[in-house]
Amino acid sequence: MQLAGAVADRAEITRAEAKRVLEALEEVVLDEIGDAQKVKIGGLVQLTVRVKPATKARKGRNPATGEEITIGPKPASVDVRARALTKAKGALPSVQKARRRLAN
Repeated sequence: MQLAGAVADRAEITRAEAKRVLEALEEVVLDEIGDAQKVKIGGLVQLTVRVKPATKARKGRNPATGEEITIGPKPASVDVRARALTKAKGALPSVQKARRRLAN
């Protein structure tokens, strides 16, 4: 709701219109991702679909006890990667400012 309000204020449209625009954007993005397409949202972020390959069972260690264990296999899966683009990276605050804001 905060995003819809901010968009409405900046675009000088009603909050209901902004909400419909954001819902339409959501539908378009989900449709494209569902078709395994790359999606760029303005100059802010790029979403890509990727297939993670299956892994085999392997040996590992329990960090608490040091006991050797077998880590089970994992099936192949699909996930979404988000990558910040130039405009988003350029809007990032300084390290000091980010630390102050995130500490509160």
